[in-house]
Amino acid sequence: MCLWITAPDERNRHYPGETAEPAPFTLNKAYPKTRPAILKIFQAIFGLVAFLCAFFAPWWTDRSVPAFRYLEFVCQWHVWSVIFLYILVLLNVHYRLSCIDWALTELIHYVFAVIFFFTAAISAAVFAANSSMIAATVFAFFALALYGAGAYMAYQEWKEKGAHRSAFV
Repeated sequence: MCLWITAPDERNRHYPGETAEPAPFTLNKAYPKTRPAILKIFQAIFGLVAFLCAFFAPWWTDRSVPAFRYLEFVCQWHVWSVIFLYILVLLNVHYRLSCIDWALTELIHYVFAVIFFFTAAISAAVFAANSSMIAATVFAFFALALYGAGAYMAYQEWKEKGAHRSAFV
């Protein structure tokens, strides 16, 4: 069981427009208009497009198969995880799970996403053999940039929250 010592007005406040702790599983109508939400949508779109370009490539060489399977895996994993995080905040579930430092969790998620997208995009760029593979590589680099921006924003939020951070008991 997680117990947090927090001031009631500072507990898990993440996004602009949130003033009080809402009931969990209610729709957060202000969240889709925030920069983190819009960024998550673009991350999911670019990751999905990169996955689809790699998946529907007309032919792969024997050498390119592992690189593009890895790219597909990275794209699928991070598209689903960013959609999960988006829905988690949209439905205010993050208030229910108050024992988790969500700013740090998002920061760790984005750091791993940047590392995995970087390795996947580089390996895909090395083995790109046709136009759809090149398109998958380009969209993977765009997704890498978007996840890098998300990591920067998550770091800023985590650093800002550092002065109000809870103590674990």
